[in-house]
Amino acid sequence: MARQPRVTWDFLNRKIDAGEGSGFGEHYQAWIKIKRSNPSKVSSQVFKKIPPFHRAFHFLSKAEYKLALIFSWAGCHFREQLPIWPWHHPHPEAGREPEIERYLRPSAGTIELCKEAGIDHGCFVGTNIPYVWTMDFCMHLPWVEDKTKANVMVSAKPSVQLDPENAYDHSRVLEKLEIERRYCQEIGSAYLVGDYGAFPTMLMINLDAIVSCAVIPQSHYAHQIKNSFLDKHGHHLQKEHLGFTNDVLKSDFKCSENVAALIQNNLIWNQVIDVDLSKSILHSKAPIPGGISMRASLRSNLEKAL
Repeated sequence: MARQPRVTWDFLNRKIDAGEGSGFGEHYQAWIKIKRSNPSKVSSQVFKKIPPFHRAFHFLSKAEYKLALIFSWAGCHFREQLPIWPWHHPHPEAGREPEIERYLRPSAGTIELCKEAGIDHGCFVGTNIPYVWTMDFCMHLPWVEDKTKANVMVSAKPSVQLDPENAYDHSRVLEKLEIERRYCQEIGSAYLVGDYGAFPTMLMINLDAIVSCAVIPQSHYAHQIKNSFLDKHGHHLQKEHLGFTNDVLKSDFKCSENVAALIQNNLIWNQVIDVDLSKSILHSKAPIPGGISMRASLRSNLEKAL
């Protein structure tokens, strides 16, 4: 296993100069990246693409990944492992929408927040360099019209981590949550503690199974096939058994099994076919509706936090 590099000011400056911890969308670079030199002792890490973007995301636990599936399906754009700097810095959303810059409040930094809360800030091991804290998710809700209120910060913490009987380093977990809460209060952003256990297990199983099919690029030949299929059959798909889509794509449009599955799963992820993803998907039966209303409810609940 490779050794993790010693943290120095020069090391941090190189990371910052390289754009780590900054950018939006495809161009964002996570501050903490999954490497062979930084395996987690308490969780399984996930490195995977999440729609609508093509870049791979760095999730430090399966808890983060499972929440990411939910947020992505709801239509959120998010950045993972976002640094909340020790020193004074602009609002994390500064630079996304130039017209709202003047409304975004800066932060004094986590050193000041820890001082106010009576919490030890901490330094990188073996140094006097203040540790760079990170937020699990910095989310942008693109469907919210008021762009000054379209930001939600989320800490991914399964309930077991909040249980003093079971949690690893429980007191430090609570201290981190408190500083995150104060940070969001300071900059005027909504803040949530997310637990994937609040969602049906089958929902995450289904989303994980079809997430790779969520986006079909316009340049992909399957995109045109999908449009032609919908022009001919889109009006009655809700009444057909789910296997109908796969069968017709193979028989009438000469699709391979893989391309037919890609298009079918794309329609299900995007709820062109209204399917309740909290239940098992049975291809031999007509879809059980409920996915559209569930996704709308997710969005509504996120908006209530704003």
